[in-house]
Amino acid sequence: MNAKFNNKTIDWAKRSAHQWLEQYGLWVRSAKFKVSVNPLALLIDQNDTTRVRASKVSIPCIIEDFEAVEVSRLLAKMHNDKREFLQERAWFLILYYENNWSYLTIANIHKCSKAKVRAEIDKGLAYLDGKIDVLQA
Repeated sequence: MNAKFNNKTIDWAKRSAHQWLEQYGLWVRSAKFKVSVNPLALLIDQNDTTRVRASKVSIPCIIEDFEAVEVSRLLAKMHNDKREFLQERAWFLILYYENNWSYLTIANIHKCSKAKVRAEIDKGLAYLDGKIDVLQA
């Protein structure tokens, strides 16, 4: 079933889990989402282009706010699951898509191989694709 949010329906079928997370990450990192008490911090964040990879700059953020909230709920549900392996996969997805970390950075921080990070992210995406399929039904 498609999720309803303030009488708006999310068409989960229009994107894969990867595309939803990619758009969600862009939404999180966009200037319209960042609210800071310190205007200087906001200006620094808006002008710090070194943190954004060149390949992601050209991707437009076309996700609606209510859709991004639903994607964040999916991630949060996965991250709060009692199964540890799902929690770790959700964390890797958050680091990769939301924080825009590379496989290598995640691997170095978590003291594991880049291949393990890639595999866990792929498994996390497969899990979310399954959840999205259920939401579509």
